[in-house]
Amino acid sequence: QLRAFDVDPLAVEVAQSLAVEDSRFQIIHRPFGEIATAVAEPIAGVLLDTGVSTPQLEDTSRGFSYKSKKDGPLDLRMDQSVGMPASAWLQTVSAAELAWVIYTCGHSLDEMLALRVATGILQWQQQHGPFSSTHQFAHTLEDLMPNFSYEYPRLSLPQIVFAAIRIFLNQEMEQLDSVLDGAFERLELFGRCVIITFNKWEPVAVRRFLRDHEEPSAALLGGTSTERLVELYPHLGSDKLYSVQRVKRPLRPSPEEVSANG
Repeated sequence: QLRAFDVDPLAVEVAQSLAVEDSRFQIIHRPFGEIATAVAEPIAGVLLDTGVSTPQLEDTSRGFSYKSKKDGPLDLRMDQSVGMPASAWLQTVSAAELAWVIYTCGHSLDEMLALRVATGILQWQQQHGPFSSTHQFAHTLEDLMPNFSYEYPRLSLPQIVFAAIRIFLNQEMEQLDSVLDGAFERLELFGRCVIITFNKWEPVAVRRFLRDHEEPSAALLGGTSTERLVELYPHLGSDKLYSVQRVKRPLRPSPEEVSANG
């Protein structure tokens, strides 16, 4: 049996049509971080596909992409029935709060630069009113720092800020932590968890989870005190019934795959 999780009502609607064709498939309209709550029995394997999907990026009404020729509302929510759109959220935050989101969830700018960007965004909003569209917001960001590419040649400021606000509004960092813990709670002995990541913070989060749940090697067990082992391997001091081991090195897409997915 195959179960899928998604918070996007449009994705769920598509998946429901697939479920009609094959009774072995079930779509669950919940965050994947709730996997341990939604699934009670052991699972043989888990596949996690993080981030946004191509249909979400191509649908300008969602506000995920600033690169589309067609403008759209500044929304950035996976489920538009939950929470508030980015345009409304920006009207509720201080410069310090917005800078924290850009710095913590953007994973590219230093704290001072994040604060400058946040101050510029809110200053524009105070002078012109709420941001109404993705193009308007993107152009404002580009105007804030026209020489941004000199320091970050492979990035753009709109790319960083759009991603940071999206990650925050959809609680993507918290959801990844929750689904990793929940997945391993339900995985059967020697079960597998495969994770597809796109942003550089995601492998960092996965690696942190791995470090927190690894067991020591036999060589360390022989000559290290129990207290020191618990410091080095936090899992030993927990009451969790599972441990985690990397069994494959990370796979990166080939240039051809990147080009085809561009």
